[in-house]
Amino acid sequence: MGDNGVNRTDEDELCAIHLRNRLEGRPGDPEAIRRLILSGGAVGRFQDPARPYLHPEDVDIALDINRFDFAVRVELEKGRPVARIETPAVTMPKLPI
Repeated sequence: MGDNGVNRTDEDELCAIHLRNRLEGRPGDPEAIRRLILSGGAVGRFQDPARPYLHPEDVDIALDINRFDFAVRVELEKGRPVARIETPAVTMPKLPI
């Protein structure tokens, strides 16, 4: 969701906290994050008929935390953003010597 990367938003801040917790080995609380975001004001814009490019079903997909096992990396190529799936590196098992 966010606000075009210009203004800080609750959902971005909560996502950052959740990611930090996961990276530091803490479980986080996806359901608490979902409740907090849904109780905020940003979700309402997905119901605004003046914004037909915002689809209400995207809210449920976005708040289905841990739904996907990959991240999306966006890089500029020839001045245009290109998104690609990024998965964790595969660790090769150590072979006996």
